[in-house]
Order: sequence, then C-alpha cells, then structure tokens
Amino acid sequence: MKNRTVLLYMTFVFLSNFSTILYFLTVYLEFVGFSMVAISSMMIAYQVSKFILEVPTGYIADRFGRKTSGLVGVVGMLGYYAALLLVRSPLLLIGAFALKGFAAACMSGSMEAIYIDSVSLDQLVRLNVVERFVFYASYALSACVGGFISSAGAYLIGLLADIIAMVLTLVVVVCIPEMRRGDTTATPKRGISPKMIGAAIARNGILRSAFIMDCSQAFAFVALEDFFSLLLAGRGMNAVASGVIIAVQLLASASMGLIVPSVIAHVDKGRFARICGIVRLSLAALFLIPFTPVYLLPVFYVLQTVAYSLFAPIKYSIFQNAVDSSMRCSLISVQSQMVAVGAILFYLFNAALSSIAGIRVVLLVALGISSWCISPRYFVLQVKGHEYLGTDNLYINAINPSARAFGFIIEAYVTWRRHTAC
Repeated sequence: MKNRTVLLYMTFVFLSNFSTILYFLTVYLEFVGFSMVAISSMMIAYQVSKFILEVPTGYIADRFGRKTSGLVGVVGMLGYYAALLLVRSPLLLIGAFALKGFAAACMSGSMEAIYIDSVSLDQLVRLNVVERFVFYASYALSACVGGFISSAGAYLIGLLADIIAMVLTLVVVVCIPEMRRGDTTATPKRGISPKMIGAAIARNGILRSAFIMDCSQAFAFVALEDFFSLLLAGRGMNAVASGVIIAVQLLASASMGLIVPSVIAHVDKGRFARICGIVRLSLAALFLIPFTPVYLLPVFYVLQTVAYSLFAPIKYSIFQNAVDSSMRCSLISVQSQMVAVGAILFYLFNAALSSIAGIRVVLLVALGISSWCISPRYFVLQVKGHEYLGTDNLYINAINPSARAFGFIIEAYVTWRRHTAC
C-alpha cells in the first residue's frame, strides 16, 4: 500500500501542477478584454482568499480528513478553470480567483500529509528530491505547451487541457488511501498555538528578518513575474527576437545553478548572500527603468534570476537553522503567508496607482520600497556551524528557469513559422 500511495502521490503532484495558462495568465486576461484594474483585483482576491483561509482549511483537514480536504480543493480548481473558460464578468471572475485561493489552501499540505505518513523518515529524504523533480517536470511541460498556445492564441484548447488534467487529478485523489487517525501514534496531544508561534518569532531576530524579506521581495517580484510578458510587449520587443534571446539566457541561468554548491562552499556565505541580494535588486531596477535599451532587457532580467539562484539556497539554509524543529511546519506556513501578504499589498498598491501610472512605473516604485525594507535585513544574515545548504534547491533553481526557457523557445519558433507562412 505504501508504494502505491507514493506512486499515486507523485502522479497527483504532476497532474495538479500542470497548467498551460500558468505563465500567460495576465496575457490571457488582457487578451479577453479585462483592464489592469480588473486583473489586479483578481490577483488580490486570490491572495487574500488563500491567506485568510489557510488556517480554516487546515481545520477542515483535521476535522473531516485530509483526503476530503484534497477533494474539495480539486473540485474548487475545476470551478476556477471553468470560470476562466466561460465567464467574462469581472466581478464573477474575482469570485473565481477567490475560489482558487480557497482550493489552493485546501490542497496545500493535505495530500502531502497522507504521503508523509506512509513513508519512513529515511525514505522521505530520498523521495523529497524525486517529488521536486516531478513538480518541475510538470512545470516544464506546462511551459512548453503554454508556449505553443500563447503564440497561436489557442487559449480555449489550453484551458480544456488544464481541466482534463484536473479531472485526472480528482481521480488520483479518490484512489489515494488515507490511514485512519487511530493508525498513527505520532499525533501530538497538544497542538501548537498561535501564541507559541508568535513568541518563537518575537524572540528570534533571524526569523523576523527572514519574514520581512519574504514579504518585501513578494511586494515587488511576484508581480514582476506575473506581468513579465506584458512588460516586454509594452517596450515593443519583437516576439521572435525576444523569445530566442530570453530562452538562451534562461538556459544559461539554469546551467549556472549547477555550480551553486561549489561556489558557496568557498566563500563567506553571509557576505556572498548580501552581495547577490543587492545585485539582484540593482538588476531588477535596470530591467524596469524606461531608459534601458530594449535589447538589454532580457539580459538584466535573466541576470537578476541568476543572482537570486545564488542567494536563495543560502537564505533557505539560514532560515531552516533558525527554526525550532518542533514548529517547523507552522513557521514555514507563516513564511508562505508573508509571501501572500507581500503580493496582496502590491496589488492593492497597483490598483490605487493604475489610473495615474503604468505597470512599469508602479513596479519600479514597488521595487524601491522593497529595497528600502530588504537591504538592512541582508546584514542580519548569519551562517553558523555545518548547516544544510539546501542542495536540492539548486536543482529547483536550475529546472525552473529551464521550464520558462522551453516555453519561450517554442513560442518564438511558432511565431517565426507564422511570420514565414505569411
């Protein structure tokens, strides 16, 4: 049964993360006629819903079962995709994005908990790497298919494919066996209260700095990812040229990730992380300022992702070392919530300024605010003892840019074929 559970869970990870609309959501919403204010409102609804419902959905999982929570989440995602396909009312789509937040919160951790209960700790360490590769394999395939769909404007086909993938996800969740609560002896008699979590954060300066950094980075960089395609289009970049250049640069960035362990093994990790963090902020600013030559935009964008790929594993290891192991999951949930808070704050900020400034200007101001909050935190970073350096994170940072790169390569190729056919 345990091997069956692992296989089904890996299938769930692949199918539930398959989404052809993933990288092209804002482009699609603009394509069907929604304004920037409406798009920002939809993003806010998703982030607020996910943030608020994180704890209540955890209660649903505890009260009615983790599998039930997962099923509710998958059904909610089906409703979200159906709304993207059929609904053209901004208010109704805002509700659909709120439904997506609820669904994501229900799915978050519920099926993973069943999987973790089915394997030993030694197996979990090895399977964790497999899980992340499966996740990013799905991510890569989504980007490839999404590249074709975006170039052809065939969003209907893409959304139907996403719905089919989610229906298959529903079937897999139904098939995953869930152990009865009486079968496990690991359940603690006394849960961790919000007061305990707050006290742990209050007395740990590194945790406070890490959470502020997560929120501040999300305030600028979540939207930078969401509006990336629109930013390039706004500068008039040719789709064929930009696609090929960005794809080549992103593949180079992915290759850079392979040298992360050897690089950070020979440097002062705290100082190196500070340098990479500051360099990333500077490169992002160069990408956003209107005076940057168009042909340099892909270079600056990719270089800032390279800087982050060098910075992220160090920050992750420092955070993990600072976390009390007895409440590690709770503090990781807080970290996710801080990212959601940063994204919510940006979309509110963008909605307030969208009538007087374009998205590029708003992002540039947001980056300035983010830099002002983050920069002092870089000097709190410390590395003590022989910490875990998040080696599997380097593979994630290598595969993630590759996924986007394949999407851009395919999009550029299809666009080129369309041009030559005319």
